[in-house]
Amino acid sequence: MIDAYARELRNIRITLIVFIIITIMVFGGSNNLTLDYPDDDGAGMNVYPQFKYSNMVDLGNGHFGVLSGRTELSEEETFKIYYYDIEKDELVLKKDTVLSDLE
Repeated sequence: MIDAYARELRNIRITLIVFIIITIMVFGGSNNLTLDYPDDDGAGMNVYPQFKYSNMVDLGNGHFGVLSGRTELSEEETFKIYYYDIEKDELVLKKDTVLSDLE
């Protein structure tokens, strides 16, 4: 009688292990996340521009400059000069210039 219970429990344990393995194989596979961004807004430019680089330069006395450029248009390099006021804890944009205008 005890052998019959032990055999039944063993069969139940084997069945549960098989169900767990099947569940892991079906639902536990790799999750692939695909982001679909529109490549074109109709004007020939990306809706989400990607910045190729951005460099910060310390100009002293709370002033600093940020030089940045876009990957798809090399002529759109910009230089922005900011001032950080320590007493007010405030960042102020002083000047925004396209580098092609400086030449």
